[in-house]
Amino acid sequence: MCPKTSFGTGKTLLLVIAVSVCLLSCGDVDLDIDQEQTEEPLKFIEFVLFPTAPYIDKSYVEKVPEEEVVVRDLDFEVEKAAIQEVYRAFIKAYVAEDMTALQDTLDSTAGIEFGTNITGVVYGWNDVKIYIQGRWEELDCQGDPNWELIDFYIRPENVSVPWVEASAKGPMFYYTPDLPSACYNALGRFYFTKKSGEWRIHQIDGSKYFTDNQHKVP
Repeated sequence: MCPKTSFGTGKTLLLVIAVSVCLLSCGDVDLDIDQEQTEEPLKFIEFVLFPTAPYIDKSYVEKVPEEEVVVRDLDFEVEKAAIQEVYRAFIKAYVAEDMTALQDTLDSTAGIEFGTNITGVVYGWNDVKIYIQGRWEELDCQGDPNWELIDFYIRPENVSVPWVEASAKGPMFYYTPDLPSACYNALGRFYFTKKSGEWRIHQIDGSKYFTDNQHKVP
């Protein structure tokens, strides 16, 4: 037995067919109608009925140069202040050796990386957590929560990823390979992500740090 087609779906299809036929038939009455006058209603119908369809070119809806999107959609001072606050919370939690507070500052989803001068780069949250805890057991690193980030780059969502992202530099804790018990501070490269309205550190000296001049914060 064939499954019943919902009344709503059938009604929608009939509406689409009727509108399309009407629009196309109008062209038979007056061959001089501007092509754009015929295309625009079809584009509107297409966009309203199938707004998320990946195979539909919706570029006609709004064309805004990328640099204008950056200026229009991002308040650099607000974003910089929020990123700075996350960085300060990270330093404070690291010095206090508070893993719960530290994790609140990190985007521990897939792709998290933590660069070191001894083992290179540590990948994945479990290994990053183990590495940090190991350093805490061996060393007592000192840091200042008032440290400032510099050299900001901020890109809006969908330029390269589906969230706002940022890169900046700031002091970070490192360990001398020749003196494993020694802890010192040097300039680190931080990569941040803003998901669900919250900034988090996603990588420290990792592969996603960027210096795109088009998105350099003034």
